[in-house]
Amino acid sequence: MTAPFRLYGAELSPYSVKVRSYLRYKGLDFEWRARTNATQEEFQRYAKLPLIPVLVDADDNAMQDSTPIIEKLEAQTAEPSIVPDDPALSFLSALIEDYADEWVNKAMFHYRWSYPEDQESAARRISDMIFEGAEKPEGIEEQVRTRMISRLYHVGSSAETAPLIEGSFTRLLGLLNTLLGKRPYLLGGRPSLADFGLAGQLQQLNSDPTPGALLRSQAPNVVRWLERMENPKADGAFASFADLKDDIAELLRAEIAGAYLLWMDANARAVANDASGVSVDIAGTTFVQKPQRYAAKAFNELRRKRGLVEDEALAALLAETGVDALLAAARHDDDEAGEDDSEDDSDDGEED
Repeated sequence: MTAPFRLYGAELSPYSVKVRSYLRYKGLDFEWRARTNATQEEFQRYAKLPLIPVLVDADDNAMQDSTPIIEKLEAQTAEPSIVPDDPALSFLSALIEDYADEWVNKAMFHYRWSYPEDQESAARRISDMIFEGAEKPEGIEEQVRTRMISRLYHVGSSAETAPLIEGSFTRLLGLLNTLLGKRPYLLGGRPSLADFGLAGQLQQLNSDPTPGALLRSQAPNVVRWLERMENPKADGAFASFADLKDDIAELLRAEIAGAYLLWMDANARAVANDASGVSVDIAGTTFVQKPQRYAAKAFNELRRKRGLVEDEALAALLAETGVDALLAAARHDDDEAGEDDSEDDSDDGEED
């Protein structure tokens, strides 16, 4: 019997494993279809863009982009829910998930394609997947390696920004290790959208030699959480906002306001102005990269979600940590950034 869903993805795609983990959590029957030479023709029938993941339902309707896929399925299959009933917690979950997709992804790509041992490991695994047991053409691993290294600029990775990206990653590990020492998941006894977004990126980092060694030596609670996120289960309810707000404040202050939203705001402005590059000061480092239209759209969506929540406790937390200063400042700008309906850049977000 054919499974209701087919998920076209790759083990080395953070967004693919993010959706796969979600499908497992919801108990939805699906077939995992690795994107290989053997499946390329059928993948192309469904993909509007050459990007993974692609989810195809029993009626051959295809969906792309991990966050909309999850949000659509969540609306159709309520339990076990990944959305807290508290609108304030629900917004924090969406904020952290977008931080993972748009900022932690930079660390994932940086480590994978900046260090020789990581480059060799990833290029070998990618080429093994593509040819799926068949004999590989001579030099294919080096071709993959060369192509991906050339794309480091697209995520802002360079010799100049490496200390910033790596410092952000190690700081995140410390913050998450503390959070996950208190609860099985980020927001309590069950996974939220934030868990799926972060785990998708960190599972990739854990699979690569250099960041994987850092994870195992510095963040054992995170490693155990990643193991749970392979096939997550609801172990209880979400915690209350009051119980979580102090624990999550430093993540909001240091990482989300201190790095990710600074970049998102600068990127949205660059897209709105049709600039050729993004340049923003983050913790004393000039961070430069190619503008990303997808991230600008995601920023506008995040601002929209923030505007829907009127909650004094949330407002106080986001003001204290500097988050709302960036989101509110952005809301006063023109809404041009990310409003065009042009296709996303192939180098944005959902990696091919």
